[in-house]
Amino acid sequence: MKLIFLDIDGVLNTDRYIRIQKNHNNGQITFDPEAMKNLKLLVEMTDSFIVICSTWRIHYESNEKLWRDLIRNFIEYLIDERIIGITPVHDKNSNTSIRWKEIEDWLSKNEDKGIESFVILDDEWDMAIYSRRFVRCQAYKGLTDDLRTKAEIILNT
Repeated sequence: MKLIFLDIDGVLNTDRYIRIQKNHNNGQITFDPEAMKNLKLLVEMTDSFIVICSTWRIHYESNEKLWRDLIRNFIEYLIDERIIGITPVHDKNSNTSIRWKEIEDWLSKNEDKGIESFVILDDEWDMAIYSRRFVRCQAYKGLTDDLRTKAEIILNT
């Protein structure tokens, strides 16, 4: 199994697209279409599954607005069934600097799933011991074509 540990803000919910929709806000959060297209291609080309490591994960399996918006965006691109879980929350204050530890914990607890490869898509600066499996997105642009290609290479090695 190949996995994508996925952050949302700065990867799919880009600063660029937030500015574009500011005048067209209908109360729903719509992720950047370019970033979503790239995520869909990455999932399809590598037959990967998604584990949400974003702070959005605190709304997992709830009926809260943010989770509904997340799922609606994934349904629109037909990849909602590729979400297989979330990383554990180690810091109730949403400290993102320990995100790599939460990923490590998830990997440790799921060793029996036959994980052959993974990539981390995030706009953070550092993923410590997972730096070779980390693709850093710029919050303004999110998941671009070039970054998708880099993630595909990581997933296929």
